[in-house]
Amino acid sequence: MSDLENLSPLDFEDLCRDIAQKEIGARFSAFGPGPDGGVDGRHSMGDGVTVLQCKHYLRSTFSNLKTSAKKEYKKIRKLSPKRYLFFTSQSLTPTRSDQLIEIFKPYIINSGDIWGRDDIEGALRKYPDIVKSHTKLWLSSVAALEHILQSGLEAFTKATKEEILEEIKVYVKNPSFDEAIEKLEKEKVLIVSGPPGVGKTTLAKMVAYHYLNNDWHFYAINSLEDGFSKIDDEKPMVIFFDDFLGRIELDRQSLLQHENALSVFVKRVRKSKNARFILTTRAHIFEEARRISDHVDDQRFQLSKYLLDVGAYTRKIKSHILFNHLSASNLSQEHFSYLLEGDWLVKIIDHKNYNPRVIASVSSDCLDTIVPKDYPKYIYQALENPDLIWNKPFSTLNIASKNLLIALYFGSKYRQNIEELRANYQELHRSICTYYSQPTNPDEFENSLRSLESGFICIAENNVDFVNPSLRDFLKSYLIDKELLSLLPNGLKRADFANELWRHIKDLFKSHEDVLKGFSSKFLEFAEVIDVYPAVKHESRKSRIYYSKDDLSVSERVELLLEWWEYSENDLFIEKSLSVLESRSLSSEFWGDGRELPELYWTVSNFIGDDNEYKNLILAAIESRLLRYINRGIPSDEIESVVESVNEFMSDQVSESISTALDQIVNFEFENIGEVISNLTTEEELSEHLDILESLAKITARNFDNARMMVEDRISELDEEEHTIQNPSFPLNTDKDEDEFKDNEIKSLFSNLLNY
Repeated sequence: MSDLENLSPLDFEDLCRDIAQKEIGARFSAFGPGPDGGVDGRHSMGDGVTVLQCKHYLRSTFSNLKTSAKKEYKKIRKLSPKRYLFFTSQSLTPTRSDQLIEIFKPYIINSGDIWGRDDIEGALRKYPDIVKSHTKLWLSSVAALEHILQSGLEAFTKATKEEILEEIKVYVKNPSFDEAIEKLEKEKVLIVSGPPGVGKTTLAKMVAYHYLNNDWHFYAINSLEDGFSKIDDEKPMVIFFDDFLGRIELDRQSLLQHENALSVFVKRVRKSKNARFILTTRAHIFEEARRISDHVDDQRFQLSKYLLDVGAYTRKIKSHILFNHLSASNLSQEHFSYLLEGDWLVKIIDHKNYNPRVIASVSSDCLDTIVPKDYPKYIYQALENPDLIWNKPFSTLNIASKNLLIALYFGSKYRQNIEELRANYQELHRSICTYYSQPTNPDEFENSLRSLESGFICIAENNVDFVNPSLRDFLKSYLIDKELLSLLPNGLKRADFANELWRHIKDLFKSHEDVLKGFSSKFLEFAEVIDVYPAVKHESRKSRIYYSKDDLSVSERVELLLEWWEYSENDLFIEKSLSVLESRSLSSEFWGDGRELPELYWTVSNFIGDDNEYKNLILAAIESRLLRYINRGIPSDEIESVVESVNEFMSDQVSESISTALDQIVNFEFENIGEVISNLTTEEELSEHLDILESLAKITARNFDNARMMVEDRISELDEEEHTIQNPSFPLNTDKDEDEFKDNEIKSLFSNLLNY
């Protein structure tokens, strides 16, 4: 088997450019995937252009290669280069070479400009430094494979040469590789950590291979005792420990002992001028270890400074990972053809749950049962099913960590403040542990938070979120046990948590009215305290008060109470909804109730019977709260939506007091425009306010001319002021964004799979 077989079309292009540059002594510009016009490399001189074209048709026939060459000739004619170089991974006989020369006349100067497999392999023997610079090439050699196997790197996984080659084929170099090398050289120790399935072990191995390529010795260990016996200060060596914390039970005593030895070993490596130590670990296990052992975070021994979190991939890298797995697979051309149809590739690459482990699975597991037509859908459905990624690591968590993830799931659809999460977690954890007779201790929230960080959750600026959206999807499918769910309403504190929990239960049991009736009744205890947490949070900074949402709005809470009343038929819920509306301690939000109260009014008017004793009381309470909301003053950017909501949902029943209050608010906006815009200091703010006034004028039949003139005058004043300000200038980055990888480039990249 030729070493070239382990290269993807993109790898092959890079190799051919390097060979051409060595042979000609000039640099060739590279072109990324996309409509290349017949060019994979180009060198320009004063007397003309030399064009390089590469065809990695190793698995195809010469007939297909000729057909492709004829298509390329049409493109070459338009370019009219001085010289044309054609590289192919197919073996070429003199007759076949002559046929290609005939196709490319007059741009092929001589037979030396046609490069077949034998010519390429001859150049690699001539230029061994090229082989060294292409990891996949030198790793594919028999000598390198023997070196790897003898080093012990693959011994503990029982890997064969074939399995190592398969891993090499699909690897895509990404920025984490260079970061890993840099950290390892700086600290001499590297811990590769991250969520399940993101390629921790693969990256660590590739870094290790990099050192093997530079004649370092390599030792794979599965205990620190092995490591101590291998260190030799006179011999350059890399020591590799895969899943170093996952190989032991995470009980306190063994972990303390293990890390005590670990700290000694790390210090030993750092003292040696010739040793490097690479470790991998699942992120949540590392955080659990750091929590248990004070030694790990000791000022003299900070493991976290050796840590490299991996898992973030650009669109381009994700495309290449999928491409390499497919090109190394045994899938048919028909499978690839269906994948290129429509927008399947974009949907797969941009999927929120994209994960290299899933990609590896869908390009290798039991694919003989997947007909080509269904293959794109099969990949997409695998990404939609996060169980493939999270089921096993989640099952290893202790009950405290599982409960924290459940609390985060129901606490918010987005990130959650740590203190809010703590409040939700404590009651939930206590309720579950009491029911299942599990012990609890006061430190479990902080301990679980640290254990889960990086692997399951990310923490930034006192907010917590899932590390990947697929974990939320997994929890949605996991949280289906009726017994477990029935425990969660006990001791609830926050309305937003109760709302998310109820929505989940409704969606799960939507066809079981009796089940929903039972569940709704379980929220009765919480309903009594639903108005305890404020809807709005006030914060004072630099003598100014800032408002932010803290929990559900008044309208949302009443809507939730009315739903529980509807399902349970318990009047205590409707009584509480009236109490919430009449509450003076629970203020309305600036950005919610003005739009929502009119719609709530319409709902109560149409869906609660006239014979219900609470109906008119609730309607009156809604009107009263809406009036208080308006009279308090509405921000300019909210007035339009409030007016529209009142017109839509209360047009036939709006009271005179509400109409008058709204008129006064709108009149103030137009009649006191100077005061209204006095705090707007940029052209963007003023232009946005101008748009608001124009829309408001249309729905309220107000004259807009005077207000527009005053705002435009203020914008002109700002323009004059800006001319007197000397702003510092910064050079613009004109390089193409590496993250940019357009849809047509994706399509063009994967079209290389056909005839590959």
